[in-house]
Parts: sequence; C-alpha cells; structure tokens
Amino acid sequence: MSRISYFAKFFCQFCAWCVFCSALEANLEGGVVRAWKNVDGRKIQAVLRGVKEDRIILFKDGREYVFPLSRLSERDREFVIKHRQEKQAGVLLTSVSKDFPYLTDKELAIAPKISVDLLEKTVLFLTNEFRKTLKVSELKEMREVSVIARTHSRDMQVRGFFSHDNPDGESPTDRAQKADFSGFGKNPDGKTRYGLSENIGRVGRYSSIQQSKRNGKVVGRKVSWQSEDQLARQIVQGFIDSPDHKKNLLDPTKAYIGVGIHIYREHIFVTQNFF
Repeated sequence: MSRISYFAKFFCQFCAWCVFCSALEANLEGGVVRAWKNVDGRKIQAVLRGVKEDRIILFKDGREYVFPLSRLSERDREFVIKHRQEKQAGVLLTSVSKDFPYLTDKELAIAPKISVDLLEKTVLFLTNEFRKTLKVSELKEMREVSVIARTHSRDMQVRGFFSHDNPDGESPTDRAQKADFSGFGKNPDGKTRYGLSENIGRVGRYSSIQQSKRNGKVVGRKVSWQSEDQLARQIVQGFIDSPDHKKNLLDPTKAYIGVGIHIYREHIFVTQNFF
C-alpha cells in the first residue's frame, strides 16, 4: 500500500487592489500577440510587452513601440484593461498539480464545521496584530464595510469570477456607493475618505489529502482539515507575503476594515475592505 500526500497550499489565490492606484501601472509580460489598431484605423501585429501609466509598450521584429493608451481603438483599450485585471486576479502562490483530488460530497458531509464569524474575527485580529508589530494604528471593524466585503466574497463564488471588479464592472468603491455606504458622507472620526481599498483571497479548507492505494488503485483518502485559526493564519500570511496586499494591510491612512468570508464546498473566499 502506498500513500501519496497532496498539499493544498497551492489552492491559495490572492489579489490586492487600491482605489488610488492607477489601473494601468503594471508590467503585462506574457507574449500576447494580436493585431492592434489606433484611433485612425492603422494596424500593427505585435506582442503586448507592457503598460506603464498611460502608455502601451508593443514589441515587433526586435523593437519596442510605445503608444499613448488614448491613441488605441476603444476595443484595444478595453482589451488592455481586461488583460490587466485578469493578470491581477490570477496570482498563484504555489505550484499547481493538475490531478489534485477535489472533495466528494461524502467527504464534505463529515468535514468539521467552520464558524464564519470566528474566522472573520481571527483574520481581523491577526491583521491588527501585524499592524501593531510595525507601530501602525489598529483598524476598527465597521459593520457596513463587513457587509460589503461578505457580499463580494459570495458574489465571486456564485458568478464564478476572482477579481476586484465584478462582472458588472463595479469596483470596491462602486459597490460601496451602490450599498449607500454612510462613510462617504459622514465618518465616525470626522475625516473625509473617498474610496475603499481591497484584498481578496481564496484558500482550501484542508492542508493535505493522503491517498491509500492498493494494486495501483485508490482505496481510501484521509483529509487533514484546517481549524479557523489555521485558516486565518494562512490567509493573513499570504497577504503579508505579497507586496500589494501588505501595502493595504499597513496603510496608515485607513482607520476601518470589514472582513467578509464565504464558504462553498472546499473553497473559502475572503475579502478585506479598508476605509
């Protein structure tokens, strides 16, 4: 009988977004080859090398060509923005095994229950503990912000996306405005703030799965489940290990936070909104 362990940390995905950052300050290396058109209808077949501020960098025949984003056709501008969002949303922290075994209904039926409330509170606690170690003021939980965060976590699962902008094109600040968030009009601390920053993540409920085999066939599996404390530590550590997430965690201009968790089968969707 052989036993093979499948580790689930690769099942972590994280994405960070700040409302005050330019939507196009990123390198889009990836060899995207397509026909680009400018506003005058002229075309060039080239590779998307990158985007910096308001300029697009294309690569063709060993040379780089830099164009103002405003000179691209509307369709190509939309392509660049969408591609950038997909690159943001696809941050994968560890390697992926294509044959990773997903959980069956039977395995999920005997899984230990997870307290969403406890998990959210632990993520908030660990976030503030991290801020305190670097002498940054604590964040206060704001119920309205938590509701906005939970709604986004659930929406990502229900509509099958992983991004800060939802399929309707709404950013975290747009969603807050749609929810009539009172903080934009009046803050408890009297300070004016104009938007929400956001971290999102997705992790698995288990740390590993061991498969027992006999004559080359799987005859049993043992799932090692994670507790709320273990999950919260994995989530916050993942944010700390990513520069963009860490920047949001330590932003001294933010005074309030909302943490929203949504659980679906073996998936845990996490949203942190900062205000």
